[in-house]
Amino acid sequence: MKLGQRIAYRQAKIILLTSFFIGGLSALSQFYFDLNHVRDSLKESIERSIELYRPSLEEAIYNLDSEHIQSIAKSLVSDSLFSAAQIDDDFGDKVAEAKEITRANKESFLIQYSFKILGLPDQIERFIKIPSSQDRNARLIVELDKRFVSTGLTNRAITLALSGLISTLLLSLILFVVFYFALSKPIQQISHWVSGLDKETDKDEASSPYCKTDELGELVQSVEQIWQKKDQASRQVEMLAYFDPLTELANRRKFIERLDASIVQPRGCFGAVLYLDIDRFKTINDSLGHQVGDQLLMTLAQRLKEGLPEQATIARFGGDEFVVMLPELNQDEGKAEQRAMDIAASITEMISVPVQIGRNLIHCSTSIGLTTFPQIKDSSSHVLRRADTALYRVKAEGRNGFRFFDVSMQRQAQSRWQLEEGLHKAIERQQLEIWLQPQVTNMGIISGAEVLLRWRHPERGMVSPVEFISVAEESGQISVIEEWVLEESLRLLCQWQSSGLPDTFRHLSINISPAHFMQADFIQRILPILQRYNVDDINIEFEITENLLINNFKHAIDTMLLLKEQGISFSIDDFGTGYSSLRYLNQLPINVLKIDRSFVNDIENVDDETPIVDVILLMAKKLGLEVIAEGVETSIQKQLLDHRGCRLYQGYFYSKPLHHRTFYNLLQEGGGKLLSPQDHFDN
Repeated sequence: MKLGQRIAYRQAKIILLTSFFIGGLSALSQFYFDLNHVRDSLKESIERSIELYRPSLEEAIYNLDSEHIQSIAKSLVSDSLFSAAQIDDDFGDKVAEAKEITRANKESFLIQYSFKILGLPDQIERFIKIPSSQDRNARLIVELDKRFVSTGLTNRAITLALSGLISTLLLSLILFVVFYFALSKPIQQISHWVSGLDKETDKDEASSPYCKTDELGELVQSVEQIWQKKDQASRQVEMLAYFDPLTELANRRKFIERLDASIVQPRGCFGAVLYLDIDRFKTINDSLGHQVGDQLLMTLAQRLKEGLPEQATIARFGGDEFVVMLPELNQDEGKAEQRAMDIAASITEMISVPVQIGRNLIHCSTSIGLTTFPQIKDSSSHVLRRADTALYRVKAEGRNGFRFFDVSMQRQAQSRWQLEEGLHKAIERQQLEIWLQPQVTNMGIISGAEVLLRWRHPERGMVSPVEFISVAEESGQISVIEEWVLEESLRLLCQWQSSGLPDTFRHLSINISPAHFMQADFIQRILPILQRYNVDDINIEFEITENLLINNFKHAIDTMLLLKEQGISFSIDDFGTGYSSLRYLNQLPINVLKIDRSFVNDIENVDDETPIVDVILLMAKKLGLEVIAEGVETSIQKQLLDHRGCRLYQGYFYSKPLHHRTFYNLLQEGGGKLLSPQDHFDN
């Protein structure tokens, strides 16, 4: 800080100027009083001297004693007050004159100015009364000695000025010292204390620089309070910027910063990143509520913090996604991988321990993708992408496990990403097509069909739903695609009705993904499509899976009941592959059960035992439900199912899935009947 900006400097300047101003006023006042006193004293001295010579002068003039008169004139000049004297008689004639030659030197400017300030005339004239003359008076004229008259005043003024200057400087110095130690120094100490607050390692133990209970003490207390609030706010900002508020783990930003630092400054060791999420967490969150879900995440986060090595960085990326960085595991990459796998196994065990939240005992599992770092030209985004790709592979293989990233995963992930990008444009570019597979009675009559979706890719050709439906579900595009399928199917059905349909064609089955069906606005999005098309003579049937019922039964049944009021019926696809829908079966507003193809494929002889098929048919009969057997490919399978009481079939024995135009032509040509079903055998 520059000298002129310091408070002590400005304080000294103010004190000095103030002291000079006050001292000057005091000196002027003193000089004014001294001036009046000197003037009055001089006037008295002048009158006294004149009056002293007046009697002698009257007598000498009366006696016409010129020598005496001249002697009196010289006596007057000998007085220090006067430099010249002139005496005129009563006739006006000059009778005597005297001057003091030694005091006739030229006066200085200071003397002239001092004499002028006194306000005395240069000459003083007095009349001398002569007893013999009644009408005329003699006259005495004296000139004042300016040097003598002014010297006293000048000396007093100089003395007063010097004493005033010295006293002012002394007073200024004393005041400066007093104010410096009483005010400036404490302020300076407070300033140093404030500037050093950011450097304190322990602010709570930093001693206060001022403890008196005055204004500065209040200032210090206010600064301390403000600083405490600032520290608290800084910690809150840091928490928001770098930590997850729910689990208090590092967030994505903090994790990436640390991962970048580990990659940029390698120490010849390999580390690992573990990308994990909680299997089926969304189901837990939706069924038990977000509060239970949050409590579960906090519990699992605490387990990770307590169970992982101290040097590990644990972060929550959002939802149920956790990421762990293990730096410097080993200089050998293989040993680093083994160490990371050991830690992944321990995480799996930690997560698998049941969590008691209220009345709920929650069992969890986790899927973990692993990768080592650093690799050639590595970055944090590359590392996380590799771990995420490995995680996806674990989930695709059934969850509840862990595995390391390999290059083949990257190729598959790239292919999957290309599928996802292509799906965004598939509808607007009219690449999606409606195909149908006939559903046939035991008499060979096409009573309905299942709507199937095909994607005619401009480069890859025909893409099977097996490849892209899961991509659509995970990318959130499934709802748009299935709504297009529903609208296009109803449009085709209305078109066929207007062109003519066999009376035997009674129902159209459309698959609905669980991810789409469980959306909160599913009803609001579907109803406008249903209301745009009049297909009263055809039963529109939504196919849902058992797993949909398992995950959230109450929401599912509420949605099904609302749609049933709009004329929609339901079938359960792949029935028998689940494990809990049987207990709810009599509560569901369903019309059809579909026997999964896995139970039909094993039939090789008409005498084969099919206990599950028998149970499904018996249960359906008791509940008044229709049954469709999927995957029927041979006449033997059809005969066995006929003998068990099945009346509806779907499979290659009757027909492969057909493009919607081919399917309609098939209906028209045979009048709704398949004339020549034939066995189908896979090559």
